[in-house]
Amino acid sequence: MKKLATASLLLVIALVSVSAYLRLDNSGIGCSDWPECYGMIGTAEQTSPTVGTAYERLASDALEPLSWATPVHRLVASILGLTILAMALFSLRLRRDRLISFTLLGLTVFLAWLGIYSGGLHSPAVVMGNLGGGFTMLGLLGWMTFRDARPRANAPVVVRYWVTAALVWLFVQIGLGGLTSANFAASACQTLPDCHGSYLPGDDLAAAFDIGRAHEVGPTGLAIGGGERADIHKLHRIGAVITAAIILFAGLRALRARLGTTAVVVLVLVTAEFSTGIAAIFTEIPISIAVAHNGLAAILLLSLLRLLALCRNRQALL
Repeated sequence: MKKLATASLLLVIALVSVSAYLRLDNSGIGCSDWPECYGMIGTAEQTSPTVGTAYERLASDALEPLSWATPVHRLVASILGLTILAMALFSLRLRRDRLISFTLLGLTVFLAWLGIYSGGLHSPAVVMGNLGGGFTMLGLLGWMTFRDARPRANAPVVVRYWVTAALVWLFVQIGLGGLTSANFAASACQTLPDCHGSYLPGDDLAAAFDIGRAHEVGPTGLAIGGGERADIHKLHRIGAVITAAIILFAGLRALRARLGTTAVVVLVLVTAEFSTGIAAIFTEIPISIAVAHNGLAAILLLSLLRLLALCRNRQALL
């Protein structure tokens, strides 16, 4: 079971990264006309040569990355489905881990069904469903892989509380990042540390949380949005500061408790994750940094899960 869980975990890490690439590239971050083409999710009305030319460029730019990313995504997802099915069958035979194995199987079926509706980015619910399902699978498989990790020294109970708090805040922050992506808000704030003169979200924030709506598309194929884009971007920034502070504190407490390499990895990863977020603003969010930001969040989540296992599993005192 542990070997299957580890293999499935590696597949999910790959799948999360490729899915992020596909989502970001299809939203226009990867096109040559970025940021003008950002949020191009509809069919343009060929009302002028300029619009037609832009769409021809967008189509040709999208051809190369999608030629490898889409089949790789489908191949990895298919192999993952088989390993998850094998885990569910083994759990019945071994009479252990049945709940977590069948939860993973249910998530796999759900994500496969959701894939039918994932061709476009009109629905924030589809974007959030893919993101939430993928990271939930990542967390469950990560826990199955790391739950038996043994520490070299016993950490105080308070360290476990801080690591748990860090995990909760990280999940919240990942959700806010998903909402930022679902609302095409990556480029809504292009100044630091403020967002064009303000720091706090405004009255349009509630609209960003309405994932049941479908994006309206203008005549040029661009998704239509309003003040909710800047508001969710600002909330994501505030969440990043809070989450980074809690994870840094938890990592330092774990380091003082002699939890070793994992604590150091957590500190390095949260610093790298926060830095890529800042770099994304200064560099106008190239797709490489956007994908790295997503991937680092996944690895940070796994590192915190291992740290939680180290805090939870205590050595017998002689």
